[in-house]
Amino acid sequence: MTAISAARRSEPTAAPFDGRLDRVDERLFSGWALDRGDPGRRLVVELLIDGVAVASMRADLPVEDPAARTDGDGSCGFVFAPSLAALADARRVEVRLANLDIRIGEPVALDAAFGPSPATTGAGGVRWLGGLRFSGWIAPNPEDAFEVFVEVDGEPITTVTATGWTQSPAAPDDRRPVRAFQAHLPERFADGTVHRLVVTGPDGIDFPECPLAFVAFPDGLARTLDGLAALESERIRGELFDRLIPASLPTSAYAEWRERFPLAAPEPIAVPLAIVMVGPGDVDATLASLGPQSHADWIAGAMPALAEPAAFEAEALRAFLSDDAREASHVVFVPAGAALAPTALARFAAAVREAPDAPAVYCDFDLRARDGTLWPLALPAFDYERMLEQGYGAYLFATDRRRALRAAAAGAASLFRLFNATLDDDAAAAGRIVHLPGAAATMPAPVVPSPRALLAATTAHLRARGTRAEVTPGRGALLPCVHVIRKAAETDVTVIVPTRDRHDLLRRCLDSIAPAVARANGRILVLDNETSDPATLDYLAGLPSRHVAVMRITGPFNFARLNNIAVAASGGPHLCLLNDDVEARDADWLGEMLSRLADPTVGAVGALLSWPSGVVQHGGIVLGPAFRAAHAFHDRLDGDPGYGDLLRVAHDCSAVTAACLLTRRADWEAVGGMDEIAFPVNFNDVDYCLKLRAAGRRIVMTPHARLWHRESSSRGRDDRPDRAARYERELRMLRSRWGEALAADPFYSPVLSLDPVPYAALAWPPRDRRARTAQAPVPADMPDGF
Repeated sequence: MTAISAARRSEPTAAPFDGRLDRVDERLFSGWALDRGDPGRRLVVELLIDGVAVASMRADLPVEDPAARTDGDGSCGFVFAPSLAALADARRVEVRLANLDIRIGEPVALDAAFGPSPATTGAGGVRWLGGLRFSGWIAPNPEDAFEVFVEVDGEPITTVTATGWTQSPAAPDDRRPVRAFQAHLPERFADGTVHRLVVTGPDGIDFPECPLAFVAFPDGLARTLDGLAALESERIRGELFDRLIPASLPTSAYAEWRERFPLAAPEPIAVPLAIVMVGPGDVDATLASLGPQSHADWIAGAMPALAEPAAFEAEALRAFLSDDAREASHVVFVPAGAALAPTALARFAAAVREAPDAPAVYCDFDLRARDGTLWPLALPAFDYERMLEQGYGAYLFATDRRRALRAAAAGAASLFRLFNATLDDDAAAAGRIVHLPGAAATMPAPVVPSPRALLAATTAHLRARGTRAEVTPGRGALLPCVHVIRKAAETDVTVIVPTRDRHDLLRRCLDSIAPAVARANGRILVLDNETSDPATLDYLAGLPSRHVAVMRITGPFNFARLNNIAVAASGGPHLCLLNDDVEARDADWLGEMLSRLADPTVGAVGALLSWPSGVVQHGGIVLGPAFRAAHAFHDRLDGDPGYGDLLRVAHDCSAVTAACLLTRRADWEAVGGMDEIAFPVNFNDVDYCLKLRAAGRRIVMTPHARLWHRESSSRGRDDRPDRAARYERELRMLRSRWGEALAADPFYSPVLSLDPVPYAALAWPPRDRRARTAQAPVPADMPDGF
């Protein structure tokens, strides 16, 4: 018998192979590889990031290193430029000979940032958002202008000034705010052919992603195919393309967008309407807009102006509706001075005819700035929490005459109280309130009034509902707002914190949340998922106390599984999922979230999370961008009011991140917790929230609970090469199960773009603008194995 032996080479010898690897800048690695025994041989080398091969090339570039030119002609060089995302959380880069597992040169450690900080160099990045829209970031020297230069196919197009802010893609513990820019190219490039964009920074260096290829179609591929009388199968393909790569137009081009995509006029309907004008605005301007209305069956009246812009005398309203407007079936309330669109009344009439049991129908409106430009306030389907804190639907709405009379008789003396009174004695009626996407009126330049009328209306409504709450004035930038704090019947909560090997992050997290947890009579459960770091093990060993427990769970990282196990092993009626890279900014965050969960219709609550740089990381989750889910407002600095003041008021949304999520144990158990098979790492929070909504629960994001989040510091990013396949699988599962919800998020407007930066541009073209309600999502029934 012949003995067969095997040996493993611990570190391959360099002979007869020789070479070198150097790091040139933040993302550029170069070197050379030579076969000393055969100098003319051209070797193929691979770049490995943390042991995973991400790129390969033939080492045949000319080099000047004398050691490489001793044998041969010196044409043995290589250059690799991996993406910043691939390097963001990596620890080591090395080069090896392809298929031979022979290392070339010494590995490069990435523990420390290379060379100068990105904030003091001409570093930058750019990405295609779909259509003709691009976004990027730049961190130039202080003496440089914050400008970049854009060219397409070699033709200079424009100079863009970086006026916004975003998060630097440097190492997680050293991220900082950097200047952000957006570029919308001329529509002549939406011709269905591939173009190449190059962005050059103020230092004269092209951004590393360039040239960046893109393709765009006029009004989307689906409409282009419709114009070509394409087959039905091709039209479906076009719709999918538009979902995956949505196009947009800048919000500053809204006036042209509105003319390009006019709302269809409804068929004439015999619905008698009463128009009630409220406030100190120009009544004649509103009356002038009533003349061209396509709906002719109306009568109008103006309430005497009071000090509060949204207020009126209840008796004056009763008199008008009982006398002059006694034949009207429905009443449209509008601020005096608003100019109604020619189809506004026809749209309201069609909506009340199609939904006769709707307590109210409200519509989007435009704001005219002092310079005359128009800006759209695109609203969500009915959002109860935002109604309480902003009264957003009360500026332009219709209700039936009997409801309006009943509210006035009960003392309702403001638009806010008229609107929320429709829900005083019927919580289920919220699901029947109708939203009409697309502006029905233009309001004059906004001057944020006092929140007194809103505060009184919200207080009266909560009292009528039997809800114990404190309502205090807020600070809106666009509209008046208040802060609602419900009185929680019970505050017992278990805070669940998964961790592994990062005692520095965990210590900061636990120290910062301790005061809030103590106030809530809560406890902390730390989940140790196979920690091996000695310092972390020592820290964990010293943690257990009356208020802190440590639970060790073995196996590969599976966020959903960790939380499912922890919930099953813990007690208490409330559960707070919290990442170990989150830090509280004050002691009020948990009490604020518990106050939202005091409403029995709420199933989960999320918080406003910001990076330590001061850039917002999470302001709720929007469904649909690039046919997936995206964090809202990650293009805003902490303190920004957000689109429509959404970062100043609590509001409903389709999902919130589990980096900080409060929920009830009963609801968790009712929907089966998190899906650890379909969504072990990504989208498990989105799936959980959608299951809650399917069961009739609301999801609330409150900006009054504010925390810092060092996103991906503990476990790294999911766009690394070794994790990309898992991420794509989980994304496919999300699309398969919740595709209909991704296509039409009720809390996001069809007027706004679905590219990866929500609330920042107009949809090109707009999506379905028919009347809608905040319907619960319905998951697709997927057989096992699919």
